[in-house]
Amino acid sequence: MYKKMNSVAIAVVLGIMSVCASGCGSDTQTDESSENIQTEELNESETQTTDESAASDSEKAIDIEDIVWSVDEGIIDGDRYVLLEYTNNSSYTITGLEITFREKSDITDEEKSSFYSDVQELLDATDEDMEEITNEEISMYAKTDRVVDAGESASNINCYYYSGYYYLKDINHYNLVEPDILTVKFIDGDEIYTVYYDYVSQKYSFEDDTEVAYQWSQTDLGDAIPKPDVKVVEAGRDDEVRFMFDAYGLTLDEFNAYVDECIELGYTVDASSYEGFYTADNEEGYNVYLYYQDNDYSMSGTVEAPETDE
Repeated sequence: MYKKMNSVAIAVVLGIMSVCASGCGSDTQTDESSENIQTEELNESETQTTDESAASDSEKAIDIEDIVWSVDEGIIDGDRYVLLEYTNNSSYTITGLEITFREKSDITDEEKSSFYSDVQELLDATDEDMEEITNEEISMYAKTDRVVDAGESASNINCYYYSGYYYLKDINHYNLVEPDILTVKFIDGDEIYTVYYDYVSQKYSFEDDTEVAYQWSQTDLGDAIPKPDVKVVEAGRDDEVRFMFDAYGLTLDEFNAYVDECIELGYTVDASSYEGFYTADNEEGYNVYLYYQDNDYSMSGTVEAPETDE
């Protein structure tokens, strides 16, 4: 059992475990309707020209100088963490940001040895367990899905070891790495675009695929609950039985206001609630399930149709 637990800890640090998110697990939707319209109304060459023009405009939207970020120690709930904060000085709303960090080329063997010793103590790992980590170049990352409007800032964004899920708490460990790749998602029109900046080559790359910023149910279940007043909604499962979604850019007060809207619509039967959570049925048997996630200021929601006798 001891050996198995250490192996799990190593996997969590390196990010090699399969993780099931606790939210709705929404699948990203591309703008299929727009593609269909283009296919019907435009010939292939015209479509290509239009897409290239839109991509060119959006590629210019985010400049590395627009993202002013820093990493330092901070306190959350009484514990010390290494945290990222950034300010969005672009003219666009950012819907997601990630920075990966790579091992500095000039760190000493002594610094690396001290780092691995700290990690081994953190995981309570054996020397054999540590072989997998020491074979990897030191890396870290910080990521957030918070919606940050132009001129606004986001703070208290956790940093993690390697590509896993262990919080970084030692600023001395962070000092062993340097920025590698910046990923920014931002809204332009009704679409979310993704741009990358490579700190090594100092070049930008632009993702060809875009996402619809506000995705909502295509079934009658979409009319059974209010549409959240936000800029970004990711739809997950969407059929006649269940509609699942994640809405981004809500404060806890706005979440509570959304719960009140659902209550006004009659979702009061067999209700259960606590801070950041609400579920209830209505008289027709529809169920709503809402959960607030304060790390990304988001709400996971599900509405289910009444059970039917087959």
